Amino acid sequence: MKRAILLIPALIGLGVLLTGSFIAVVERTNTLGFCISCHEMQSTVYQDYRHTAHYTNGSGVQAICSDCHVPKAWGPKLIAKIKASKDVWHWLLGTINTPEKFEARRLEMASRVWDFLKATDSATCRSCHNFDKIDWSKQARFAARIHKTAIAEKKTCIDCHKGIAHRLPEQEKKVAKAEKADLDMEYADEINMTCTPCHGEFGQGKADGTYPRLAGLDARYIAAQLRHFKSKKRLNIPMFPYATERELPEEDVLLISAYLENIKLPSKLPPVNEKKFNALNRLRKASQMLNVARYPGNIIAGGRLYGRECAGCHGKKGEGNRERIIPPLTGQHSGYIKRQIRKFSLGKRLHDSPEDAAIFKSFGTGEIDDILAWLSVQDDK
Repeated sequence: MKRAILLIPALIGLGVLLTGSFIAVVERTNTLGFCISCHEMQSTVYQDYRHTAHYTNGSGVQAICSDCHVPKAWGPKLIAKIKASKDVWHWLLGTINTPEKFEARRLEMASRVWDFLKATDSATCRSCHNFDKIDWSKQARFAARIHKTAIAEKKTCIDCHKGIAHRLPEQEKKVAKAEKADLDMEYADEINMTCTPCHGEFGQGKADGTYPRLAGLDARYIAAQLRHFKSKKRLNIPMFPYATERELPEEDVLLISAYLENIKLPSKLPPVNEKKFNALNRLRKASQMLNVARYPGNIIAGGRLYGRECAGCHGKKGEGNRERIIPPLTGQHSGYIKRQIRKFSLGKRLHDSPEDAAIFKSFGTGEIDDILAWLSVQDDK
């Protein structure tokens, strides 16, 4: 009897030891080091993640893999770990042990994560981000509007934030390429002849911003604007004679959009090679160069304001976001951007939402000039 009694503390101690060991092992599998310990993760999704604000940011608060992929509560956490055990099996099989194999299955793997987040109302996101605790006055103006709309429409984080930590699968991007027509270069040149008097031979637009640069813009964005002109959803008097079904049928919309996207305009001339200098070639290259003139304004202040208000959609350097069909601002004529901002503020052109008109009105003229000044020097780098 005494021995049995003496065994109880030993058994309790063993239970505590085993439980503690189990918890320690589970928590070890939640570390960043463990998650990227195999080359499949180290060379792929980790490389995406380390360039995002979740990895490094001004506050120094880092969200690691488990913060997004593993539930915090122990029950759901254990279920997630059991489901994840198949990853070990696929690692042994070599299912994704090459970049080609990984990319082929990226959409399948990403879809599982998206489905999980959708089903849990993005619970892991909400463990850090809480709508109830947001001070709207401290959010960027457009971000505040978008988040308030998301709350009203009962959206969850992943509805808008796919690709926030890892680049989107190629299969997702192929949807973006579906509207591109096979280029009939001869016919495309003929269509472009109609555009040339206003937009220039190379789609470079006018330096004063009367007409925008079209060269290099995403084909889907150009096509969408042409359809808006045709439907009169976007009113533009100079486009009236050309934006008709007779003058610009859908197949021509796709063709000219893809043609313009393929035009790449350098922002700098290459160094002169004195031994092989050809004045005519140099002149032709100069005619294809587009470098936006320095716009008057405070570049430093403009950079800070741009980073807060615009970078989330239009890119850190104003490069746009092709995956979301958001146009670049860097390399576009300052006068044209300023005119569009005025149209947005007056409701003459729709931004993302009718509510955005009031947001654009809230910007002072000096703020807009500062942003344009910062954008105007980005193509100098």
